[in-house]
This record gives sequence, structure tokens and C-alpha cells, in this order.
Amino acid sequence: MPILTILWKFKYWIAIAVLSVLWLGQIAYTNHLSGKLQEAETKCTAKIQEIEQKHLKALAEKQNEINKVSADYETEKSAQRRQVETVTHEVQKIIERPVYLNNCFDDSGLQQLNSLITKSPN
Repeated sequence: MPILTILWKFKYWIAIAVLSVLWLGQIAYTNHLSGKLQEAETKCTAKIQEIEQKHLKALAEKQNEINKVSADYETEKSAQRRQVETVTHEVQKIIERPVYLNNCFDDSGLQQLNSLITKSPN
């Protein structure tokens, strides 16, 4: 019997075998690509985490710089506030002293005023 006759007789089985081999090959290739995809995803995730860590570190450094500048500002602001308060207190002390501008005393009036001053217990 010629080979073609044998092949024609078992054509369905041969087709099923060829399709099965192709199907198994496709599954193997898909699994191979899936493995590569998972490996690439792992590398990508690691790279993203590395970049994220760098950004978090840079953010923390900038925040520390900002905090330092803020603390310096608050120190300077409180020093200025103390100076202003000191000046304010001195001005208030000067204003609180009695000043006689429109009162004129003659000699007898000054003697009486001086005698009252010397008699006061303060």
C-alpha cells in the first residue's frame, strides 16, 4: 500500500495529532512569555520602589531644610518681638511720669512743695 493511502485512511487522527502538537507548542510558548512578563514586572516594580525611595528621601531632606528655615524665622521673630516689647515698656514708663508744663510756682509755692516732698515717707 502506498503511503498516501495509509495517510488518507488516518487523516482525522493525523489532523488531531498535528493540532494537538501545535496546541501544546502554543501553551509552552505562552507559558514562556508569561514567565518573561512576570520577570519584567518584578524588575519594573523594583525600579519603581527604588525611585520612590529616592523621592521620599529627597522630600525628607527638603522638609528638614524647610523646618530649619522655619525655626530660624521663629527665632528671629521672637527676638524682634522682645525688642518691640522692650521699647514699648520703656515708652510706657516715660509716659507714666507726671510732667508739669503749664503750672508755674512762685518761691513760696516751691518752698511748700519741697517741704511736702521731704515729709513724704517714700
